Amino acid sequence: MFKFKRFVQIIPLLSILALSGCLSSALSNLFITGVKLTPANPTIAIGATQQFVLTATYLDGQTTNVTTNDSTYSSDNKAVATVNNSGLATSVAIGTADISASYHGNNTKTVLTVAAAANVSIAVQGDSRVLHVTNLRTEQRMTFSANGLADSVTISRDGEGMAATELSVLPERGPGWLAIDPSGNYLYVVNQASESISAFTVNWKTGELNPIVSSPFPVEAKPCSIEVDSDGAGIFLAHFQDSSISRFRIDPATGALTPDPQ
Repeated sequence: MFKFKRFVQIIPLLSILALSGCLSSALSNLFITGVKLTPANPTIAIGATQQFVLTATYLDGQTTNVTTNDSTYSSDNKAVATVNNSGLATSVAIGTADISASYHGNNTKTVLTVAAAANVSIAVQGDSRVLHVTNLRTEQRMTFSANGLADSVTISRDGEGMAATELSVLPERGPGWLAIDPSGNYLYVVNQASESISAFTVNWKTGELNPIVSSPFPVEAKPCSIEVDSDGAGIFLAHFQDSSISRFRIDPATGALTPDPQ
């Protein structure tokens, strides 16, 4: 009798464990609120490549880069650019192509612009927290990294033997998303905890970031990700709370942001 009871008790336990294993993946998918491709709306030269990174955002506001085989990529204009299964796009001709990505039923896309080499200022690789930016005119390369725990941005000049420097965004808190304008002149940092955007000018000669006048710029609740227009005219800011989008105009002379009522 004892053995029978013990056997009966084990069966539900094994069933629950098996069921939880089957459901864990499905349940985690339910917690995904959206996906993003970074860098957003990049411009590259003919014959160049662009590595895209797919980032998933969850209900608690956490983000993670998607590197599994469960993601897919496609281009709507293969005459302009193609993209492989790992998110690496290759330009073919001048024009634009929508690069789409999907992860567990969550879809997103961004616009890849292919231009003549003379019209392209920078090349960008990386994801929401780390940007590797190459100045195509000078061939200099800088890396910008957001450190949400230290409330800072780290700047390094790749290949120049210079130590990385760290710039605090305090009193703002929680830098979590980076974006740079197509000219390579302005860097924007979304401070998710303090609900603001810190903006900086990029000095390619010294490798320094200098705050733009009136920065930081306050934004609406729960800022998430930021996208700069391919022409550098403005930015779009997504919000965790209600999936709404805010837009700001970029002053081409200063990089300052002005709310755009759209």
